[in-house]
Amino acid sequence: MWFILCVLLLLTLTACGGGADTTQPPEILYGQDVCDECDMIISEEKYAAAYWTAEGEARRFDDVGEMLVFMGENREPTASVWVHDVNSAAWLAADEAWFVMNSGLRTPMGTGIAVTADEQAARALAFDQPEAVVMTFAEIVAAAEAGELMNVHGME
Repeated sequence: MWFILCVLLLLTLTACGGGADTTQPPEILYGQDVCDECDMIISEEKYAAAYWTAEGEARRFDDVGEMLVFMGENREPTASVWVHDVNSAAWLAADEAWFVMNSGLRTPMGTGIAVTADEQAARALAFDQPEAVVMTFAEIVAAAEAGELMNVHGME
């Protein structure tokens, strides 16, 4: 009897303790998890994005542009926002990344937005593309809120 009570107490404490670690990107199971914006399966790691809500819920996306649309439609406080470097597929904190908008880039949902770890790599990705724009996360969020991404790059 004592053993059963201890196990139940341990299970209760485990269920109540600790939440999501919002200082790390949410896990995405490629080929299984679906995009929170379009409900399609997330399959291309280098274009995937995600964020944690302030309540510790994960939101996952198959395309950075899809995440920006979702964030604009669902204004919920975020704990952290994560994107992948298009060159290495490594996770990056969005506020430390560089975003390239280029309608010539082929992204999963056709938004033409790719991310790099540094400005030089972003400028190299935008090289010789007159319509390409390099931005910080704050700048691309402001552009999305102003409707500029939808008009220029065909986002819905």
